[in-house]
Amino acid sequence: MEFNAKSFKNALISGYNNLYNFYPEIDKLNVFPVPDGDTGTNMNLTMTNAIKDIRDLEGDSVSKLADAFARGLIMGARGNSGVILSQIFRGFANGLKETDEFSVAAVKTAIIQAKEVAYKAVMKPVEGTILTVIRETAENVEKITEELTVPALFRKIVVFSTESLKGTPELLPVLKEVGVVDSGGFGLVKVFEGMTEYLETGKVVAQRKKHAENTGNNVAMNLENEEFGYCTETIVMLNEHYEKNIDVNNVRQTLEDQGGQSIVAVVDKDILKVHVHTLVPGLILTFLQKHGEFKNIKVENMTLQAEKHVKTIKAERELKNKEAIIAVTPSVGIARFFKSDLNIQATVNGGQSMNPSTDDYLKAIEEVDAVDVFILPNNSNAILAAQQAAKVEKKSNVYVIPTSSVQEGMVATLAFEQGELAKKNYSTLKTALKNVASLSVTQAAKTTSIDGVKITKGEYLGVLNKKIICSHPTLIQTLKQLFAKSITKASEIVTIFTGEDAETKDINMIKKLLDESYDVEYEFVNGEQQLYPFLIAVE
Repeated sequence: MEFNAKSFKNALISGYNNLYNFYPEIDKLNVFPVPDGDTGTNMNLTMTNAIKDIRDLEGDSVSKLADAFARGLIMGARGNSGVILSQIFRGFANGLKETDEFSVAAVKTAIIQAKEVAYKAVMKPVEGTILTVIRETAENVEKITEELTVPALFRKIVVFSTESLKGTPELLPVLKEVGVVDSGGFGLVKVFEGMTEYLETGKVVAQRKKHAENTGNNVAMNLENEEFGYCTETIVMLNEHYEKNIDVNNVRQTLEDQGGQSIVAVVDKDILKVHVHTLVPGLILTFLQKHGEFKNIKVENMTLQAEKHVKTIKAERELKNKEAIIAVTPSVGIARFFKSDLNIQATVNGGQSMNPSTDDYLKAIEEVDAVDVFILPNNSNAILAAQQAAKVEKKSNVYVIPTSSVQEGMVATLAFEQGELAKKNYSTLKTALKNVASLSVTQAAKTTSIDGVKITKGEYLGVLNKKIICSHPTLIQTLKQLFAKSITKASEIVTIFTGEDAETKDINMIKKLLDESYDVEYEFVNGEQQLYPFLIAVE
């Protein structure tokens, strides 16, 4: 085999396919026992964008191919894991600069540069993560003195990265406590394994048509044309037969076989909820109708929306507005609240299992068309991609406020002073984050122990400022402990975002608990978020 641009491209595609095959397993390595682990999903979506950019790229330049791949990763980067992966391959591309040969010497330089760039991308690198895996791999590669072929070198890279991955629990106590290796590091190893498979055999790893157990986020990740076709959403009230016998994995597979993309299909007792992008919504709906009666149907033409968006942006990119705020929101209800009640200019979808990409942020920046743009990521896993967008954006001044929750985003927005100097607002908004406690309630996705809290699958978890503080069989026990930890004499107002699973009796219970035990005002907002029945801000 010649080790040239073509073989390098095939190796990258093979690495991507291997990552795709394991992304649900990576999702389940999530340290915290909440049901929205998303590392594998984010890494897979990041790679999807990059592969789309190089799949039809022709030419003999390894350097240009590596640069295009790195650029595609950066623009598609989602979540911390996606951003760090993009920086690893940006360094890899730097090491292959001005070379047309995929040689042993070039790969050694590329791996070392990958480590250097990845570490520079993170302000406070944490060991026991994907960063450790690339660092230790690079250090071991640098020590190699024997003569090797390119495939033999990549086999060494797999061995080094696998050994490093095994050691991550010893460097990061929380991994050891929960009994898992680092999820981002695991994803990187899978990319290296896929690349090595091609370089050794000449055969690209094939994508699985169906994951054996897709229990990570229930999303099929083939999004090359995600903005086109029809976005089709429906809730089916299952008939008696399917209520007892439905196989949701078969539903997802059929939707995929019918050309569906960006598939979400979940069953809750007697209903089937489906989201799918398709060119033939009628075919999809005919299949779904066999399972019962439709409760509601929404079909939107994304092709027209995309064309309208592009034409509008191209025509109006003149910085007509002085300032604008963009917020990442996990649901329609919370997006509506930020726009209508808090009067922000744009929202970016950042669901529980899929964080915004760099490109998503850039599109929103173009849409608001302002001199000064403030971004509220509202999720710690969405901050790096926002910061990457700020670096890439050349026209607007972009300020990323490091909000790690919807609650922090709300408080920051309320602190914004229209007409004030941008740098003053930037400082004011960051300071405002100290004035809120972010509480969330969900149900444990697995039995484990973390930070000394024993957790049983299915119990209610109480999370305060991203830290799990309690786990109880009942919701009221969890809320009592959360409120006791967060509501003080200085607290004035409590805002409760109610999710899809919030029940009226639970809302009434919260009202009673606050009325009887605390001297605070409170407000309920129909957030409609998934997985978390209650997101609560205490100010």
